[in-house]
Amino acid sequence: MERVGLRASPRITLEALKEALKGVRFPEAKVYFITDWQDRRHQARYALLIHGGKKDLLTPDAFGPAFRGGEEALAELVDLLLRLGAKRFYEAVVSPAEMTALLELPPEELVRRINAIANPTDPGIYLKRAA
Repeated sequence: MERVGLRASPRITLEALKEALKGVRFPEAKVYFITDWQDRRHQARYALLIHGGKKDLLTPDAFGPAFRGGEEALAELVDLLLRLGAKRFYEAVVSPAEMTALLELPPEELVRRINAIANPTDPGIYLKRAA
């Protein structure tokens, strides 16, 4: 599993991720948004796991409105993933205290845990709405 980006750095993580996405087979891959809030999207932080499709990628919690520029970076990322052919999107909600420890798990254990708690999601909810 390739770890990409820096915690709380949406722009840096997005740019690093764009490069790392090369070679991912999106029709086969699953995209997981890992967040610490389900009912508070206006302040959520998101990490990203892309699993399958020949290459696994993991970002720290770098996206979402919890970080300056994070909501815009998340919307740009989702738009890019859709254009690249990603079709299987999931969201995994963990407690705020569990987020950091979860992202530090060994790859096999992380994927197993995320698969156990993730639910299908509509990628449109992550796209920034026009004001």
